[in-house]
Amino acid sequence: MKKAESNFIVFSVMLCWASAYIFIKSLPEELSSFGYLTLINGIAAILLLLCFGSRLKKLDRSTALHGVGLAVIMMLVLIFEKEGVERLPSSSASILTSLDIIFLPLLMLIFYKRIPSKQKIVGIVFILAGVLITNGLSLSDFPVAGTLFMLGDCICMSVYTVVSSRFCQKDDAITLAVVQMVVMGAVSAILWTIESPGMIFRLHYTKSFLASIFVLAFFSKAYAFIMLMFGEKYSDPVDIVIIFALEPIVTLALAVLIPQEFGGVEEIFSTSTLVGAVCIAIGATVAEVDLDVIRKKRRRKA
Repeated sequence: MKKAESNFIVFSVMLCWASAYIFIKSLPEELSSFGYLTLINGIAAILLLLCFGSRLKKLDRSTALHGVGLAVIMMLVLIFEKEGVERLPSSSASILTSLDIIFLPLLMLIFYKRIPSKQKIVGIVFILAGVLITNGLSLSDFPVAGTLFMLGDCICMSVYTVVSSRFCQKDDAITLAVVQMVVMGAVSAILWTIESPGMIFRLHYTKSFLASIFVLAFFSKAYAFIMLMFGEKYSDPVDIVIIFALEPIVTLALAVLIPQEFGGVEEIFSTSTLVGAVCIAIGATVAEVDLDVIRKKRRRKA
Protein backbone atom coordinates (compact mmCIF):
# COMPACT_ATOMS: atom_id res chain seq x y z
CA MET A 1 0.00 0.00 0.00
CA LYS A 2 1.33 3.44 -0.96
CA LYS A 3 1.87 6.20 1.60
CA ALA A 4 -0.93 8.34 0.15
CA GLU A 5 -3.38 5.43 0.37
CA SER A 6 -2.51 4.56 3.98
CA ASN A 7 -2.65 8.24 4.98
CA PHE A 8 -6.11 8.50 3.40
CA ILE A 9 -7.27 5.53 5.49
CA VAL A 10 -5.98 7.21 8.68
CA PHE A 11 -7.63 10.48 7.62
CA SER A 12 -10.97 8.67 7.26
CA VAL A 13 -10.60 7.44 10.86
CA MET A 14 -9.91 10.97 12.07
CA LEU A 15 -12.93 12.21 10.10
CA CYS A 16 -15.16 9.63 11.83
CA TRP A 17 -13.89 10.62 15.27
CA ALA A 18 -14.22 14.36 14.59
CA SER A 19 -17.78 14.06 13.23
CA ALA A 20 -18.79 11.92 16.22
CA TYR A 21 -19.19 15.08 18.34
CA ILE A 22 -22.26 16.02 16.29
CA PHE A 23 -24.08 12.81 17.28
CA ILE A 24 -22.80 12.84 20.87
CA LYS A 25 -24.58 16.16 21.45
CA SER A 26 -27.94 14.48 20.80
CA LEU A 27 -27.47 11.81 23.48
CA PRO A 28 -29.54 12.03 26.70
CA GLU A 29 -27.92 13.65 29.75
CA GLU A 30 -28.63 10.64 31.97
CA LEU A 31 -26.30 8.51 29.83
CA SER A 32 -22.95 8.57 31.63
CA SER A 33 -19.57 8.28 29.94
CA PHE A 34 -19.28 4.60 30.87
CA GLY A 35 -22.83 4.00 29.63
CA TYR A 36 -21.97 5.67 26.33
CA LEU A 37 -18.84 3.52 25.95
CA THR A 38 -20.75 0.35 26.84
CA LEU A 39 -23.42 0.91 24.21
CA ILE A 40 -21.19 1.95 21.31
CA ASN A 41 -18.43 -0.56 22.11
CA GLY A 42 -20.98 -3.33 22.66
CA ILE A 43 -22.85 -2.68 19.40
CA ALA A 44 -19.56 -2.32 17.50
CA ALA A 45 -18.32 -5.61 18.98
CA ILE A 46 -21.52 -7.39 17.87
CA LEU A 47 -21.23 -5.95 14.34
CA LEU A 48 -17.60 -7.01 14.02
CA LEU A 49 -18.33 -10.49 15.39
CA LEU A 50 -21.15 -10.93 12.87
CA CYS A 51 -18.89 -9.88 10.00
CA PHE A 52 -15.53 -11.30 11.04
CA GLY A 53 -16.28 -13.74 13.87
CA SER A 54 -15.04 -16.67 11.78
CA ARG A 55 -11.53 -15.23 11.92
CA LEU A 56 -11.45 -15.84 15.68
CA LYS A 57 -11.29 -19.58 15.00
CA LYS A 58 -7.70 -19.03 13.92
CA LEU A 59 -6.93 -16.68 16.82
CA ASP A 60 -3.53 -17.47 18.30
CA ARG A 61 -2.26 -16.63 21.76
CA SER A 62 0.01 -13.81 20.56
CA THR A 63 -2.74 -11.93 18.70
CA ALA A 64 -5.15 -12.40 21.63
CA LEU A 65 -2.65 -10.93 24.10
CA HIS A 66 -1.85 -8.06 21.74
CA GLY A 67 -5.55 -7.27 21.28
CA VAL A 68 -6.24 -7.35 25.04
CA GLY A 69 -3.20 -5.16 25.72
CA LEU A 70 -4.26 -2.57 23.15
CA ALA A 71 -7.83 -2.59 24.48
CA VAL A 72 -6.59 -1.92 28.04
CA ILE A 73 -4.41 0.97 26.84
CA MET A 74 -7.30 2.47 24.86
CA MET A 75 -9.62 2.19 27.86
CA LEU A 76 -7.03 4.07 29.93
CA VAL A 77 -6.97 6.73 27.21
CA LEU A 78 -10.76 7.11 27.37
CA ILE A 79 -10.89 7.16 31.19
CA PHE A 80 -8.04 9.69 31.50
CA GLU A 81 -9.71 11.84 28.84
CA LYS A 82 -13.09 11.67 30.63
CA GLU A 83 -11.59 12.72 33.98
CA GLY A 84 -9.39 15.42 32.43
CA VAL A 85 -12.14 17.04 30.35
CA GLU A 86 -14.39 17.23 33.41
CA ARG A 87 -11.72 19.20 35.31
CA LEU A 88 -10.46 21.54 32.58
CA PRO A 89 -11.81 24.24 30.26
CA SER A 90 -12.29 22.85 26.74
CA SER A 91 -9.51 25.07 25.34
CA SER A 92 -7.01 23.78 27.92
CA ALA A 93 -8.03 20.17 27.29
CA SER A 94 -7.59 20.70 23.55
CA ILE A 95 -4.05 22.04 24.03
CA LEU A 96 -3.02 19.17 26.29
CA THR A 97 -4.57 16.57 23.98
CA SER A 98 -2.43 17.88 21.13
CA LEU A 99 0.76 17.20 23.09
CA ASP A 100 0.81 13.59 21.87
CA ILE A 101 2.47 15.07 18.79
CA ILE A 102 5.47 15.63 21.10
CA PHE A 103 5.24 12.49 23.25
CA LEU A 104 5.08 10.09 20.30
CA PRO A 105 8.36 11.20 18.67
CA LEU A 106 9.99 10.99 22.11
CA LEU A 107 8.77 7.41 22.52
CA MET A 108 10.04 6.57 19.04
CA LEU A 109 13.43 7.98 20.00
CA ILE A 110 13.55 6.09 23.32
CA PHE A 111 12.41 2.67 22.08
CA TYR A 112 13.50 2.66 18.43
CA LYS A 113 16.24 5.32 18.31
CA ARG A 114 14.32 7.02 15.49
CA ILE A 115 14.33 10.79 15.08
CA PRO A 116 11.70 12.52 12.88
CA SER A 117 13.06 14.22 9.78
CA LYS A 118 13.65 17.99 9.83
CA GLN A 119 10.65 18.36 7.55
CA LYS A 120 8.36 16.64 10.08
CA ILE A 121 9.82 18.62 12.99
CA VAL A 122 9.03 21.89 11.18
CA GLY A 123 5.49 20.64 10.53
CA ILE A 124 5.03 19.69 14.21
CA VAL A 125 6.16 23.17 15.31
CA PHE A 126 3.56 24.78 13.01
CA ILE A 127 0.83 22.46 14.32
CA LEU A 128 1.61 23.23 17.98
CA ALA A 129 1.69 26.95 17.20
CA GLY A 130 -1.71 26.63 15.53
CA VAL A 131 -3.16 24.83 18.56
CA LEU A 132 -1.87 27.51 20.93
CA ILE A 133 -3.11 30.37 18.73
CA THR A 134 -6.54 28.77 18.40
CA ASN A 135 -7.08 28.09 22.09
CA GLY A 136 -4.94 30.68 23.82
CA LEU A 137 -2.65 29.95 26.73
CA SER A 138 -2.96 30.90 30.40
CA LEU A 139 -1.40 29.00 33.29
CA SER A 140 -4.48 29.67 35.43
CA ASP A 141 -6.52 27.49 33.04
CA PHE A 142 -4.46 24.38 33.86
CA PRO A 143 -5.38 23.03 37.34
CA VAL A 144 -3.03 20.29 38.47
CA ALA A 145 -5.48 17.35 38.65
CA GLY A 146 -7.02 17.93 35.22
CA THR A 147 -3.61 18.56 33.65
CA LEU A 148 -2.22 15.31 35.00
CA PHE A 149 -5.19 13.33 33.68
CA MET A 150 -4.82 14.86 30.21
CA LEU A 151 -1.07 14.22 30.20
CA GLY A 152 -1.86 10.60 31.09
CA ASP A 153 -4.28 10.56 28.15
CA CYS A 154 -1.57 11.85 25.77
CA ILE A 155 1.09 9.43 27.00
CA CYS A 156 -1.25 6.42 26.79
CA MET A 157 -2.43 7.42 23.30
CA SER A 158 1.18 7.80 22.16
CA VAL A 159 2.03 4.37 23.61
CA TYR A 160 -1.05 2.92 21.89
CA THR A 161 0.01 4.31 18.50
CA VAL A 162 3.59 3.06 18.80
CA VAL A 163 2.67 -0.38 20.15
CA SER A 164 -0.24 -1.00 17.77
CA SER A 165 1.97 -0.05 14.82
CA ARG A 166 4.38 -2.79 15.85
CA PHE A 167 1.67 -5.38 16.54
CA CYS A 168 -0.03 -4.71 13.19
CA GLN A 169 3.15 -5.70 11.37
CA LYS A 170 2.78 -9.25 12.76
CA ASP A 171 -0.94 -9.81 13.40
CA ASP A 172 -4.03 -9.82 11.21
CA ALA A 173 -5.43 -6.26 11.36
CA ILE A 174 -9.10 -7.31 11.37
CA THR A 175 -8.67 -9.95 14.09
CA LEU A 176 -6.76 -7.44 16.21
CA ALA A 177 -9.58 -4.90 15.87
CA VAL A 178 -12.27 -7.47 16.76
CA VAL A 179 -10.45 -8.60 19.91
CA GLN A 180 -9.99 -4.99 21.03
CA MET A 181 -13.63 -4.12 20.52
CA VAL A 182 -14.92 -7.19 22.38
CA VAL A 183 -12.63 -6.51 25.34
CA MET A 184 -13.49 -2.80 25.40
CA GLY A 185 -17.19 -3.62 25.33
CA ALA A 186 -16.84 -6.05 28.24
CA VAL A 187 -14.70 -3.67 30.34
CA SER A 188 -17.07 -0.75 29.66
CA ALA A 189 -20.07 -2.85 30.72
CA ILE A 190 -18.36 -3.82 33.99
CA LEU A 191 -17.48 -0.19 34.79
CA TRP A 192 -21.02 1.00 33.95
CA THR A 193 -22.56 -1.72 36.13
CA ILE A 194 -20.37 -0.64 39.05
CA GLU A 195 -21.21 3.02 38.45
CA SER A 196 -24.98 2.68 37.83
CA PRO A 197 -26.38 -0.85 38.30
CA GLY A 198 -29.34 -1.57 36.01
CA MET A 199 -29.17 1.82 34.27
CA ILE A 200 -29.25 0.15 30.85
CA PHE A 201 -32.87 -0.89 31.52
CA ARG A 202 -33.96 2.55 32.79
CA LEU A 203 -32.88 4.58 29.76
CA HIS A 204 -35.56 6.00 27.45
CA TYR A 205 -34.68 4.61 24.02
CA THR A 206 -36.09 7.09 21.48
CA LYS A 207 -35.58 6.72 17.71
CA SER A 208 -33.15 9.65 17.73
CA PHE A 209 -31.15 8.12 20.59
CA LEU A 210 -30.94 4.69 18.95
CA ALA A 211 -30.00 6.20 15.57
CA SER A 212 -27.19 8.26 17.11
CA ILE A 213 -25.84 5.29 19.07
CA PHE A 214 -25.85 3.03 16.01
CA VAL A 215 -24.11 5.63 13.81
CA LEU A 216 -21.48 6.22 16.51
CA ALA A 217 -20.95 2.48 17.02
CA PHE A 218 -20.62 1.78 13.30
CA PHE A 219 -18.44 4.69 12.19
CA SER A 220 -16.46 5.82 15.26
CA LYS A 221 -15.83 2.28 16.53
CA ALA A 222 -16.42 -0.65 14.14
CA TYR A 223 -15.24 1.05 10.93
CA ALA A 224 -12.69 3.31 12.62
CA PHE A 225 -10.85 0.54 14.46
CA ILE A 226 -10.69 -1.75 11.42
CA MET A 227 -9.27 1.09 9.31
CA LEU A 228 -6.99 2.25 12.12
CA MET A 229 -5.35 -1.16 12.31
CA PHE A 230 -4.77 -1.13 8.54
CA GLY A 231 -3.42 2.41 8.78
CA GLU A 232 -1.09 1.42 11.61
CA LYS A 233 0.17 -1.48 9.49
CA TYR A 234 1.25 0.67 6.55
CA SER A 235 1.79 4.19 8.01
CA ASP A 236 4.55 5.60 10.16
CA PRO A 237 3.37 6.44 13.73
CA VAL A 238 4.54 10.05 13.36
CA ASP A 239 2.48 10.42 10.17
CA ILE A 240 -0.57 9.10 12.03
CA VAL A 241 -0.31 11.58 14.90
CA ILE A 242 0.18 14.44 12.42
CA ILE A 243 -2.97 13.46 10.53
CA PHE A 244 -4.93 13.24 13.81
CA ALA A 245 -3.75 16.80 14.57
CA LEU A 246 -6.07 17.95 11.76
CA GLU A 247 -9.12 17.09 13.89
CA PRO A 248 -9.71 20.74 15.04
CA ILE A 249 -9.88 21.85 11.39
CA VAL A 250 -12.37 19.12 10.50
CA THR A 251 -14.50 19.94 13.56
CA LEU A 252 -14.39 23.62 12.57
CA ALA A 253 -15.50 22.82 9.01
CA LEU A 254 -18.34 20.56 10.18
CA ALA A 255 -19.60 23.24 12.56
CA VAL A 256 -19.78 25.69 9.65
CA LEU A 257 -21.17 23.34 6.99
CA ILE A 258 -23.76 21.35 8.95
CA PRO A 259 -26.88 23.37 9.89
CA GLN A 260 -28.28 23.25 13.41
CA GLU A 261 -31.41 21.33 12.38
CA PHE A 262 -29.18 18.46 11.24
CA GLY A 263 -27.08 18.34 14.39
CA GLY A 264 -24.66 21.18 13.70
CA VAL A 265 -23.72 23.70 16.34
CA GLU A 266 -23.75 27.47 16.14
CA GLU A 267 -20.19 28.75 16.44
CA ILE A 268 -18.63 32.21 16.39
CA PHE A 269 -15.13 32.02 15.00
CA SER A 270 -12.52 34.59 15.96
CA THR A 271 -9.54 35.67 13.92
CA SER A 272 -7.24 33.66 16.20
CA THR A 273 -9.28 30.51 15.54
CA LEU A 274 -8.91 30.89 11.79
CA VAL A 275 -5.20 31.77 12.01
CA GLY A 276 -4.60 28.74 14.22
CA ALA A 277 -6.45 26.46 11.80
CA VAL A 278 -4.31 27.77 8.92
CA CYS A 279 -1.12 27.10 10.92
CA ILE A 280 -2.24 23.53 11.65
CA ALA A 281 -3.03 22.96 7.96
CA ILE A 282 0.37 24.37 6.92
CA GLY A 283 2.15 22.19 9.48
CA ALA A 284 0.41 19.01 8.32
CA THR A 285 1.12 19.87 4.68
CA VAL A 286 4.79 20.59 5.33
CA ALA A 287 5.19 17.37 7.32
CA GLU A 288 3.42 15.09 4.83
CA VAL A 289 4.43 16.45 1.42
CA ASP A 290 6.90 14.08 -0.23
CA LEU A 291 9.69 16.40 -1.39
CA ASP A 292 11.50 13.60 -3.22
CA VAL A 293 8.50 13.05 -5.49
CA ILE A 294 8.32 16.78 -6.24
CA ARG A 295 12.04 16.90 -7.04
CA LYS A 296 11.74 13.91 -9.39
CA LYS A 297 8.82 15.53 -11.25
CA ARG A 298 10.81 18.74 -11.67
CA ARG A 299 13.77 16.80 -13.01
CA ARG A 300 11.53 15.01 -15.52
CA LYS A 301 10.08 18.31 -16.70
CA ALA A 302 13.58 19.77 -16.98
